[in-house]
Amino acid sequence: MLDRDIRVTVLGNTGVGKTTLINRMKGSDVKTIGSKKTLEINIEEKKIKLRSSEKCPWYSPEAHRKYRIIAIDNPGDYKLRRKWREAMRKFKTDGMLFLLDPDQSVEVQRVAMEDSYNYFLDSLDLKPEKADKKAAHTKYIFHFVVNKVDLFSPQSIDKPFKMSAKIKEKAVDFLAHFAPTMDEFKNTFPQSKFGISYLSAIHSPYKSLDKLFEILKVYLYQT
Repeated sequence: MLDRDIRVTVLGNTGVGKTTLINRMKGSDVKTIGSKKTLEINIEEKKIKLRSSEKCPWYSPEAHRKYRIIAIDNPGDYKLRRKWREAMRKFKTDGMLFLLDPDQSVEVQRVAMEDSYNYFLDSLDLKPEKADKKAAHTKYIFHFVVNKVDLFSPQSIDKPFKMSAKIKEKAVDFLAHFAPTMDEFKNTFPQSKFGISYLSAIHSPYKSLDKLFEILKVYLYQT
């Protein structure tokens, strides 16, 4: 069978845009995407043909392959974060997308990132020493997404959004606040893959969202 799966757990503080990103991935019109808070673990999926397939020769399997994106959407409210461990234990995904919002408190979001780190270790084993040993051999994808990068832009959102060098520079500076926690992930999970994306779940063109899954595809399948 040609088709393949990309399974991801989507985490982040409440309001960072987790559900919005998933809805865009599913093809929802941005005008219909609301701001309703996620209170339960939701499983969303969509089969898509990634844009890289257009560059493949017709005889290549990749030219005809579709990817089923399976996203485990989790509530971000700190009172509901124990559900993160439940989701990680129950749904064995290929990777974690952790979303950040430049319009929210860095400290609050750093705590959320630390929670994702601790709950992931708990999902491997509730005994810390065993969890650390398993983590050293775990092959997983940790991908950090700075969402809402349009907030760094003075341009009108009525115009098509474009990522400029200045916007990216500001997004990189923002992400630097989380470097110590990200380093903890890298030190604890040395066999895992790590990546970074900068986008706006609402205003970025679909090709930017598509690129996110292209990165995950390469991590998983090396194609």
